[in-house]
Amino acid sequence: MKKTLLILISLSLFACSSTPKLDANAEFERLYVALGMEEILSSFGGEINISPEKLFSDTLSGLSENQKRIFIESMPSKMMTDPININAAKVVFKTKLLSLLTAEELKIAADFYSSNIGLKAHRAIIEAEVAVSESLDG
Repeated sequence: MKKTLLILISLSLFACSSTPKLDANAEFERLYVALGMEEILSSFGGEINISPEKLFSDTLSGLSENQKRIFIESMPSKMMTDPININAAKVVFKTKLLSLLTAEELKIAADFYSSNIGLKAHRAIIEAEVAVSESLDG
């Protein structure tokens, strides 16, 4: 009886201590939303032409007009003129991220980019990239 009770307690402790396995697809979706990709791409649907200003409106919202222009001009012209297949873009984005990051890493990234500091860091990185483009062009 004592042995059975000990085994049951051990099994229940083991069951309680195991953490649920993260779902990489679910964590990708969280990150996709945190980065604002859902708002940018999903509302358009299908294959359409989108102006760079519209496509990057959320991303560029905190930048000056000059920084916005430089950012857009730094994009490859083919990318700016070809129609965008929204669903295909998300699949490519997802496939690449899932090949580079584990479910745990996606969770950490989604947690970070969902936070105020993550959003601030995301905008700061964009501004830094624009500054680099300005210095290289100037």
